[in-house]
Amino acid sequence: MQLHIFAFEASHGSLRGMGSAIDLHPFYDNGESIVHACFVHGREEILFVDSSAQARIFSLTMLQPKYMQLFTFPLWTF
Repeated sequence: MQLHIFAFEASHGSLRGMGSAIDLHPFYDNGESIVHACFVHGREEILFVDSSAQARIFSLTMLQPKYMQLFTFPLWTF
């Protein structure tokens, strides 16, 4: 599982790749899959919720996740 980051260039109407792909396997080694993802407003972070109801806020600057166990499985993220 890899995370690819792109930037949208409005002046050219195109996407530009940002760096190389980030390998997420070290953080998802038990066969989980990502079921929800959204950006954290105002931060360079992405929230991932996996199939075991584990939430990870992944820092795009530190390239490390913060872990949280959810008590219920969310139906959606915003």
